[in-house]
Amino acid sequence: MNRVFSKFRIFAKCKKGMAATEFALLLPIMITLFFGMLEVSDIATANRRVAIANNTMADLAAQSIQLTYDDVNSLIDGAMAILEPDNPAAITVNVLSIILDPDDGPVIHWSRDEAGGQPFAPGDQYTFLDDEDVLSSQASLIVIEITYPYSPPFTSYFVSAPVIFNKTSIRWPRIAPGGRVQLCDNNEDNCTT
Repeated sequence: MNRVFSKFRIFAKCKKGMAATEFALLLPIMITLFFGMLEVSDIATANRRVAIANNTMADLAAQSIQLTYDDVNSLIDGAMAILEPDNPAAITVNVLSIILDPDDGPVIHWSRDEAGGQPFAPGDQYTFLDDEDVLSSQASLIVIEITYPYSPPFTSYFVSAPVIFNKTSIRWPRIAPGGRVQLCDNNEDNCTT
């Protein structure tokens, strides 16, 4: 019986495979932490890019007296260059001018989207302003809306739903006469009033 106990004591004192066992137990946790930090960093970077693109577009549009369709398309192309999306077709960008209608409140002055279309008709109510007091009866407000569904590279293998970033920036026109940035066709023949 002493011989059996001595074998167990020898086995219990042996530390040769302990490091390999600990490594095998900790490796999945370490890999998960490493890739998790990478994913969180990528998501934070994407969020920051959306904010920068949104604010840049709003700032540039507010510095104009008038914008043509090509100007708006160039603003959107610049935003796409900042975002560097994997799937540009999934991103929606709206460039809007909002005015105050004494009867209806905030209404659309003009609008353009990433496809070159008109997402809102002139005169439609705009209900997404947090504070309507930012509008005056003479001036307009430039509003940029970006929706960016971001799929992180590693997490997208496990989670099918992307992270959705919705950003809105507003700016008052700076140099436009009467305080309204006008939208014109590319020949500058037909402009909003």
